[in-house]
Amino acid sequence: MPKLFGGPEVNQEIIVATIGNQNNPAQVVKIVHLPEKGVFLTRGISTHFNLKEIAVPQNLMLAAIQEMTGVVSYLLERIATADDLKLPFRYEPEFEVGDTRFTLHESGDFMMLERDE
Repeated sequence: MPKLFGGPEVNQEIIVATIGNQNNPAQVVKIVHLPEKGVFLTRGISTHFNLKEIAVPQNLMLAAIQEMTGVVSYLLERIATADDLKLPFRYEPEFEVGDTRFTLHESGDFMMLERDE
């Protein structure tokens, strides 16, 4: 598991995708790649919803980037819906998208997304 925190400041952040909320176009979340940390991170969830960002290990994201961006999009839609309805939101530790189960657990300032094997 790559260490996300501590050490020198992040040097390189590559934006690989942008996900917008269809109901509120101002709510945009970027997915960025931090190659030196070996992870992909969301940028915008904490700004728009005051929740932890989501981190995806590089090996999981690269193996199935379309699937992982779909999972992040699924989570963002749930967050945005709760926000629109003025309902509290908390990340579920386990959930399913399609036929695949995923887990989320706290990792410092982030929620680490992993495929449940």
